[in-house]
This record gives sequence, structure tokens and C-alpha cells, in this order.
Amino acid sequence: MIDDVHEPLEQYASYFKTAHVTNTSEFFEDLVRRSGVDENANIQTVGQLRELEAQAAGAGSTNKWWRVLRFVTIMVAVLTALYVVANYSWPWLVVPGIVFAPAIHVLNRVINDSDAQLKRLREACDEKRAVAWGQMAPLNCLFDWDIVAKLMQKTVPRIAFDPYFSNGRMDELRKSFGWADHLGDAHSIVFSHSGVLNGNPFILARTLSHWMGSKTYHGGLDISWTEQYRNSQGKWETRTHHETLRASIERPFPEYENQTFIVYGNEAAPDLVFSRQPSKLSKLEDGLFDKWRTNRAIKKLEAKSRDVGEGKTFTVMSNREFDALFDATDRNHEVQFRLLFTPLAQQEMLKLLKDSQTGFGDTYVFEKTQMINVVEPRHMRRTDISGDPQKFHAYELAHARMFFNGYYNDFFRSFYFGIAPLLAIPLYQQHRPHADIYKDTYSHKPCSWEHEAIANYHGEAVFSHPECVTRNILKTSMQHEADGSQNVRVTASGFGSIGRIHHVSVRGGDGRSHQVPVRWDEYFEVQNSANMLVRETISPGEVSRDAATDGNDVALPPAFLQRGIDAGKAVLRRSIVSAVLPSHG
Repeated sequence: MIDDVHEPLEQYASYFKTAHVTNTSEFFEDLVRRSGVDENANIQTVGQLRELEAQAAGAGSTNKWWRVLRFVTIMVAVLTALYVVANYSWPWLVVPGIVFAPAIHVLNRVINDSDAQLKRLREACDEKRAVAWGQMAPLNCLFDWDIVAKLMQKTVPRIAFDPYFSNGRMDELRKSFGWADHLGDAHSIVFSHSGVLNGNPFILARTLSHWMGSKTYHGGLDISWTEQYRNSQGKWETRTHHETLRASIERPFPEYENQTFIVYGNEAAPDLVFSRQPSKLSKLEDGLFDKWRTNRAIKKLEAKSRDVGEGKTFTVMSNREFDALFDATDRNHEVQFRLLFTPLAQQEMLKLLKDSQTGFGDTYVFEKTQMINVVEPRHMRRTDISGDPQKFHAYELAHARMFFNGYYNDFFRSFYFGIAPLLAIPLYQQHRPHADIYKDTYSHKPCSWEHEAIANYHGEAVFSHPECVTRNILKTSMQHEADGSQNVRVTASGFGSIGRIHHVSVRGGDGRSHQVPVRWDEYFEVQNSANMLVRETISPGEVSRDAATDGNDVALPPAFLQRGIDAGKAVLRRSIVSAVLPSHG
């Protein structure tokens, strides 16, 4: 077993990758054993279902062609009747009637029989699929929110996830490490994990961010004009010209984007501040032109290092390649920067930045503000970090096994290389505070970030203003606490829109100016608020899912029952039960 990780790239390739694949596979097979699912019976049921689905698909295709044939027959009959009426007397209509009426009658009977057969096959598919779901129900009930934490800690013991993001963890980051946690009203927490990495607190968060961008709208206007000209015989003639005039305008447009980042608190280098962005130099090869670009960047750093002007803080390091690729030239404390980035740390950081086979290459935005490190691994934007149990529900065991292993192995690789820049710094693994973050009841309660994540899990539609036509940024505020529950106010901010027309003057080929209409949407802010009740579970048995339901109904604690909350509208998520309270106008 590996404890400290000083060479993240090599250790992932030589140990962690294989270990996590093994741990994930064993974990799933253990769930299957605990569930008692009969795999052979499920294989047989799914096989029968696939046969029925193939028969239903064939019957559906045949049914479609019979309907096409009937349509063609009817069209031919109509065209024939029109031809007879146009060329012969009315009594001759009897002839196409005698020819086509029996054919259409037979086709109707065939199609009715085909419809009945297709209906029977689809019902048989539904029944067989229900049997398969029933076979898998015991396993589906065993998937929970804690699997991410269990698998991660088994593979990398230095990483421990919390059950949920609590006030205690939030206060530890604020008071011990000086973190200012407010992201602003333009960001909403979609999901967050918290825990410790080498004994120091971290947050893995996914946010929905909003800003006002712009959109280009286009419009057109068809015009025509006539002009006279002399033809080849010298006579005057008139011809008509046609032209489509084009115009465009740019107007404000709401933009939204998901971001995933890691916040890590560590006491090492407590005065150091720096930032860096992904560098294009990390992708360069050993070719002549690429070496020239790298050397050019190094010469710029050396020139900056020689600058002895007032306020100079940057001194180039002996490892010029590291300084060029890491490019943290805004650092404010050279001594602490060198304590942090030892020769080993520089070497391992370079490997991470340049490797895109085992890892993801240089995808890192890295900012350190005294004792707070924020890493945004851009490769994690595509990673689902929730581990929502419902994602793993399936009626086919083979599919469930493949998806489970694929999801958790992909998550591990993405997260591991997300924190790899922190693992590459040996000094970070030598500072391990031991703060008692759970001193009182308040510390155990979900924090504001967890509240936002819960609200987003309920869905934007629950809180959205009726006139909203865009995404919503959900923000929360604590109303009050009573009987162990938190009453949280959720405010959804989005935009409604009104259609507008703007006329742009465009000169046409006729020599005149024309007003070209351009349709655009004017966006205006809308807000709506609702209350949400939140309560963490005291024990595993206090709140449990009903295995006979679809996973949404929960057995509610007394605090919820007293408010008349329907169990079907409550959500159990990460040891926290929540419900949106009905509006009273």
C-alpha cells in the first residue's frame, strides 16, 4: 500500500490505476453477492427481452410498410377515379371501385391484425422488462452516495471524503486557512464534495456560472426594381432585378457554463501568492521550431529576472523549463516558492504538464493565495462528480457492471489527475493539522454550499420564475433552524425575454436605402423564491428509501411530518433529507 504520493504520474501508472480497477470490480461483485441477484436468471430474462424487442422491431417495420402500401393504394384509387370522371361518364366509376375497394379492405384487415400483434409484442416486452427490473431491484437498492468515498479511500488512503459538506469543514477552511468562500451571485454550487487530502481539508466543487455575453442576430429583406435598357436592336426594354439585403445586430445574451475546481488548505508557504494558466508550451515536441519557441519563452523570463526595477519580485529558477511551462511569474515570495517547488516537485510537475497519455496534460489553472490553493483542472469539466445512485440503476446486470466500473474508474482518473499538482509538492504532505471540526451540533449541519447543491438536485424548474426562459442561478440563505431542521430560502435568478424588431438602414442595388428588419430577443431579469427544509440524518436507519418505490419516496423524520410534507416530494441525498415547502402566495 502506498501512503504519501510524491511521484503522481509514475505511481498512477504502476500502482493506482490497476489497484482502483481491482477495487472497483471487487466492490461491485460484493454488492451483487449481498443483493442475492441471480445472474443466470437475469441473463436468461434479458435474452428473452432482446428476442421480443427484435420481434417487435420487425413487426413495427412490417406494419409501417403495410401502411405505406395502403396509402399508395388509396392515392392510386383516387387518381384513377379522377381520371375516369374527367374522361368517361359517371357509371364507369364502378370499375375502379370494384378493383380497389377489396384491396383496401384486405389491407385494412392486415393492418389491424399487424397493429394487434405489435401491441401484444410491446406489452410482452414491458412485462419481461418489469421482470428484469424486479430481478435487479435488490442490487439497485444497494447503490448509495458513499461509494465514491469508499472506493477513493481504499485506493488512496490519504484521501478521505466527508459524508457531506458541513459547517465544520467550512469553518475549518475559513478560520484555519483564511478562505473567503463567497463565490458571488453569478455562481451556483451544482455539486460539492469535501474531505481531507493528506490530513488537510479540500473541496471538489462543480458550479454553474453566469455572465452576460452577446449574440448576433441576422435579418433579411427582399427587394426588386425595374430598369430600362436598349437591346441589341436598339429598342427600349424593361428588366426586373431582385436582391436580398442582409443586416445584423449584436445584443446582450445570457451565457452559462459549468466549472469544476478543487480548493485545498495547507499551512505550507503561508505568505506565498501566485497564479498560472495552462501553457501552450507544454504541448510542444522536440522539433527545431518547438525548441525555438521554448527557448524564446525562457529568454523572456531571464530578461524579466534581470529587471531590477522597483517592485521586482521575480527571479528565474535554475530549472528554466519548469519556470517557462509553469509560468507563475506573478509570485510574490521567491524563498517560499522555492521551498514549495523543490527540484523533485519541479520534475514531477513538468511530467504532469507534458504528459497527455497517462494523464490529461496541462489543463491546470492553479492559484495560491497564502494558505488556500485553488486548482481548476479543465479536463474535469466533462466529469460527472456526483455519483448519484440512480445513475447506476439498471435491469440488466451485465450493463450495470460495465457502467459501474467505467464510471468509477473514469472518475478516479479524472480526480486523481485533478489533484496531481498538489500531490507533486512534497511539502504539502508534511503539513497535517489535526483540528477538531465537529465541536458542536452546528458543525455537523450542512453548510451553504451543500444547500445550493441540494437545491440544484431538486432541479431549477422547482424554483424558476414562470416567465424564465434561460437557466437559473440558485442561491440560498438560512432562514431559521428548529427541531433539528434547517429552513433554507432558495432564490432562482434567470431571464425572461421579449421579442423585438430593429430596423437597419441598408443601401440596395437600386440606389435607395431600405429598412431591413432584424428580429432579436431582449432579456430581462426575473427572480423567484421558495423555502426548502433540510435535515441531516442522525443514524443510518432514521431515514431510508422504500425499496418498493422508484427511489424518490423516503420515510420522513418527525420534523417533516409535522409540516405535512408528502414523502413522495422529499429527497434523500448524501445522508440529508430535504423537501421544497409549498408556497402560500
